[in-house]
Amino acid sequence: MTTWTTKGLAVVAGLFLIGLIGCDTTSSNTDGGVDAGLVVCKGDGCIGAPCAKPADCTEGNPSQAATCWVGTILNNPKLLPTPDGYCSRECDSDADCGTGKCYTLPNATKRYCMARCDATNTCRKPGYSCAFDGATDAICFPNANFDCNPTANEGYCDYGVDKYIGGCVRVAYDDDHGGVCHLQCKLGTNTCPPDNRAGTPAPPQQCLYVDAGLDSRGNITNPKDKLRANICFRQTAAPKTPGSQCTNLGECQDGYECDLYAARPESRICRALCVQGDGVQLDLPGLFVPAGAKIANNTCPGAGEVCSDSLLAGARVGARDRTAGLCLAP
Repeated sequence: MTTWTTKGLAVVAGLFLIGLIGCDTTSSNTDGGVDAGLVVCKGDGCIGAPCAKPADCTEGNPSQAATCWVGTILNNPKLLPTPDGYCSRECDSDADCGTGKCYTLPNATKRYCMARCDATNTCRKPGYSCAFDGATDAICFPNANFDCNPTANEGYCDYGVDKYIGGCVRVAYDDDHGGVCHLQCKLGTNTCPPDNRAGTPAPPQQCLYVDAGLDSRGNITNPKDKLRANICFRQTAAPKTPGSQCTNLGECQDGYECDLYAARPESRICRALCVQGDGVQLDLPGLFVPAGAKIANNTCPGAGEVCSDSLLAGARVGARDRTAGLCLAP
């Protein structure tokens, strides 16, 4: 499960009237101290606590069924392992979960409580990381498929059994077991293979330029994260067409990327990806290029457009490939 794309702090507005059965509560902040921020349950029986049977799990609405994921998520051997068990509870809303969050797991027929978190030390170790869940929440989630450290090796990682060159994209507050390795790619169309890690049929992917240290306005907010590279991401089900307004880098059709750093909101649109300078992309060792790929150069599709440094790929030091650009009218 690798669907977290944005970082945010989880804040609970107040204590629920039910759900604090059999546990102590504390509050934590992102530095690991105690303040009036996120309320979390600590101790036996809490959502996210170790367990061997459902009776071990006591936090939450007692009218909803408690459950213990003894060895894997949903006790399904095909899903991620849950070291020492994971206390959960069926739920209809957050109010059923005490201090936890009512969460929709992929392909599950019911919703289940997950432990909230807002820092690296609010989830138990080993085996769990504080994973991003949308813009404002994070949950303690098994980290068996969080396979890289986004602060290490300039953000590069080995992808798959063949060890193609990859890029580590942060999905959790943690550094160790805090990222997922994505295949690196050349800009263009059909330059990424389907994502065979996501089941059958494998969903299509597209190549996008990513600077993991920048926020959505191009400000350096996470200098620890080193990745600056072209990375394969799963395509959205309904990609936006060229010139459409966009708010996320991966909303556009293959070969295009959102111009997120444009100063005016109306200029944040899907633009064609291109390669600055001489238009030649680096042949990095271990780079996978699928058959049928159409590699981008410095030629733009629109009349009068030129390849511009809108993605700030040429403005940051330390990247191995700083050639990505977007096609803009001069």
